[in-house]
This record gives sequence, C-alpha cells and structure tokens, in this order.
Amino acid sequence: MSTLLFWNCTGARKREAALYLKEMVREQDVCFVGLLETKMTCIGRREVDYLIGNDWDFYHIPAVGLSGGMLVICNRKIVLFVVKVTSSQVILGDLLIPSMGLWKIATVYGSRCCKEREDLWRKLEKGLKEHYPSIIGGDFNCVLNKEEKRGGKRFVFSEGLREMNQFMTNSDFHDVRSIGPRYTWCNNKEGASRIWERLDRCLVNSIVLQKIPSAMTRHLARVASDHSPIAFKLDEKIQVKRKNIKFEDTWRSYPAARSIVYHSWKKNDFGDHSEIL
Repeated sequence: MSTLLFWNCTGARKREAALYLKEMVREQDVCFVGLLETKMTCIGRREVDYLIGNDWDFYHIPAVGLSGGMLVICNRKIVLFVVKVTSSQVILGDLLIPSMGLWKIATVYGSRCCKEREDLWRKLEKGLKEHYPSIIGGDFNCVLNKEEKRGGKRFVFSEGLREMNQFMTNSDFHDVRSIGPRYTWCNNKEGASRIWERLDRCLVNSIVLQKIPSAMTRHLARVASDHSPIAFKLDEKIQVKRKNIKFEDTWRSYPAARSIVYHSWKKNDFGDHSEIL
C-alpha cells in the first residue's frame, strides 16, 4: 500500500462519501488520504473509524462556518505521518514509509482568492526547502492553462496563475501527466451554464521524478462530490508496451526492403529476443 489519495469530498459526514472512500482505499492500495472541504468544525475517533476504519491516525483543520476544513488520515500499520506546517490552506508533514524512506507530503486546499493563496505559496516554499522527495496534492482552485477549462467565462492568464507558475519554477515543482477524466471539477449545471475545470492535481519535485520516471496522477470517478478524487502511486512501475510484429508480403516487391532489413538485422541491440526483434 503506497498510494496517496487527495479528495475534495464537499462534506465528510455524508454516508456516500464514507462508502466511496473505503472503496477507493481498498481498490487503490491507499496508505495516506488528504480530505478537503470536510465542512466539519470538529472530528473525533469515532467519526474517523466510521469514515475509514480504526487503523488510521488523523489530523484535522476545522471548517470555518459551513465551508472549508481539512483532514489528513494515514494508515498507522504501514506509514507514519508527522505534521510540520499547518494553516487553513495546507497540512504539510513528513511521511515515513519503512521500505521507501521519508517523503514530504503537502495536502492543499487553495483559497479561491488569489491574494490569500500568496500565503500558501510562502508556507510551501519555506516548508519544502529540504532535499527530500516532495509531493503537493489537493484542490488548488486554479487552472494552469485554457485546456484545463471548458465553459463559463473566457480563460484569463491571471495574477493568481502567474504566482502559482512562479512558485513551481522557484521551488522546482512540476505538474505530472494524468489519466482519467480531463477535468476534476464540474458545477453540475445544465446546458450552456455547465463549467468543467481541472482544479485538483499533484505537483512533484525533481527528486520524485528521478525516483518515479513514469509518475502520473489518476483522476477517479466523481462520486458523492463535484470533485474527482486524485490518486498518486509512489511505486509506479514503467510498463513496456509490447507491440505485435506484422509483415506485409507486398514489402518484398520493393528493392529497398532487402537492404533495410539487412542493415537493421546487423545492429547490436540488448534485451530479450522479442525486444531485439
């Protein structure tokens, strides 16, 4: 179990949210969960047990009124998470995985106000200076380009977007490729009023990319929330796609074909026989 899961659940007390969370933990081999917009001012052991089970430690940032709130949960049988920096927008800490060492993990719930997000970038820059593999995941409430938005007002390269790009450049963080639905949030309105955006993502530093060259974020199905959960596997393996080898008989009619095959066959290559072929 070495998958990180980040999810804006828009209310952690919903029965559907608890059922879906347990299903994702089981199917994705999750050891760490960052829940956003819990809408809970307080949470106790009994509520966490109901939400995910009794093997999980937790740390909670209370909601303000009927909005916000963050909850980080980790499986104590597999990992240890030590909280280092907190605010209404981030919970940052050290995640110790016995077989993989120490990782810096930040769960983010970015403010919709780009001015307030300035404090988020400052805290992340300060808290992620150490030379460790670092991952920032969650709902940034910001899209990086026009391809990450469909519907609604025209995309504008705003001051908030420039600040996010500047943070990523200055602190060596990179957006990784994703699989699954292109957009992670929908306002669930009908017709021309419907808006889709990619608000949720994982950012990783260069050390992570060296450890996991095939790093990717999985956008899971939107259930019990208007946001897709996003999953990031720390032990992602590079999968070599094997292609069928086809030979068209008509190729023999071309004089150049014999020369191409002859020179290709003489090349030195490595791997098993099928890969060499």
